[in-house]
Amino acid sequence: MREEATLFHGCIAAEETPYGLVPRRFTQAQLAHWDQIGMVRAARAHGIAGTTMRFVTDQAQISFSYHVLSICGEKMTFDLYEGERLTDSITRPTQDLEGRVVFSLLDGGTEQEVTIYLPFTAELAFSAFSEGLKPIEKTAYSGRILWLGDSISQGMHALHPSQTLVGILGRTWKYEIINQGVGGCGYKDICRDFTYGDWHPDLLVLLLGTNDTGPADVSWDAYQAQVRECLDCAQERFLADQIRLISPFWRGDQQKEEIGRPFRRIVSLLKEEAKRRGVAYIDGEKVSPHCNNLYWDERLHPNDTGFAVICEALRGRIL
Repeated sequence: MREEATLFHGCIAAEETPYGLVPRRFTQAQLAHWDQIGMVRAARAHGIAGTTMRFVTDQAQISFSYHVLSICGEKMTFDLYEGERLTDSITRPTQDLEGRVVFSLLDGGTEQEVTIYLPFTAELAFSAFSEGLKPIEKTAYSGRILWLGDSISQGMHALHPSQTLVGILGRTWKYEIINQGVGGCGYKDICRDFTYGDWHPDLLVLLLGTNDTGPADVSWDAYQAQVRECLDCAQERFLADQIRLISPFWRGDQQKEEIGRPFRRIVSLLKEEAKRRGVAYIDGEKVSPHCNNLYWDERLHPNDTGFAVICEALRGRIL
């Protein structure tokens, strides 16, 4: 399956397993870290958020089989892009542990670039790929970005994996982005290991802090130390001008004092740290919509339209 492993993008490697190829967005050492954090976050870390299959083909129909290894959502969606057009989408329940995805291409018979955006709600192994799929070289990208975040970065709860932050921005910029968003995490949870083998990112984006605005399980002094430790580790690997620090997005419930007060303190801390370190700072409230109906839960997780609005604002601020 070595040649078929090159079909996968947005991952550090494609691991061979008895069930097929699993695109990995974390190293094995990083996955071991998340396994120690707890079952829920481990399942989210093992999910294949942000990964795609990319290839050139002239086939009229393409297909592959999948095996579900673990889940972090009820449904999984596969989006098909022919060139720059979204032409089909298939959704399956994650409880269906095995299956086959079959896409009929609109422009079958003509050689074209195809991208399949893979689900962010499950850990999947892939096998039995149809014939006539020519991998696209990763040298075709303009650059590489490592994106660290929580459930918003992971893509929860978009309807389509192609319409998440990483999906939209990667497509817009022609960048390969490794999505290391893990639902429920904050600065204290992030793995401090920033080594990625042969994969060398050009930029680091940090979008964290939303989950740190709830009931505090540490003192404010301890929390500041956690944020600074994370940024210190990042700066051991990345130069200051390679880092983009984004503060939490607007929340529909931040008028509540128990949410709003820690939210404002975290934003202030991140802004001060960015200035002190010479790191580019992006105000999350200024790039996110202040409209409850653009959030899946009306307060926190953007829906597909909300993600599109955020990406429009972020487009010229990161690169």
